[in-house]
Amino acid sequence: MFQILSKSQTDTEAIAQKIAPLFQSGDLILLDGDLGAGKTHFVKGFTQGFQSEDSVTSPTFGVANFYRAARCDILHIDLYRIATIEAFNDLGLTDYFDQCVVCIEWGTKFADYFDDCLLVSLASKGANERLITFSGHSDKYNEIKATLC
Repeated sequence: MFQILSKSQTDTEAIAQKIAPLFQSGDLILLDGDLGAGKTHFVKGFTQGFQSEDSVTSPTFGVANFYRAARCDILHIDLYRIATIEAFNDLGLTDYFDQCVVCIEWGTKFADYFDDCLLVSLASKGANERLITFSGHSDKYNEIKATLC
């Protein structure tokens, strides 16, 4: 586990943008944090790092958004309103996991379901500051640490 302090929404987006080139189709990021912690801003920066021109919005009510990018698409899922792993599976979104980089907000609800993933936790440390913690069992972990530290 390692942590980095973001001093603003722009900083959070820049951190995500910086690590985005390390990812490829089949990679999975679980995003955790309270409401308003910056999960969607992280995804916004991440898609910018993939040179996607699509507008990033929280998929809370739609459950999932796809963003087109040159190297591969990004699948952005929000599990806030999904109560069970069965309900999640019924959505059929896992059919796309090998074709996209997948970013899942509230993904820790079903963390045991996902084998190889990076966990990004965002914790509010004031009006604009966020402590971003990276952990998990992803092959990307050491690359990300070397890129950010």
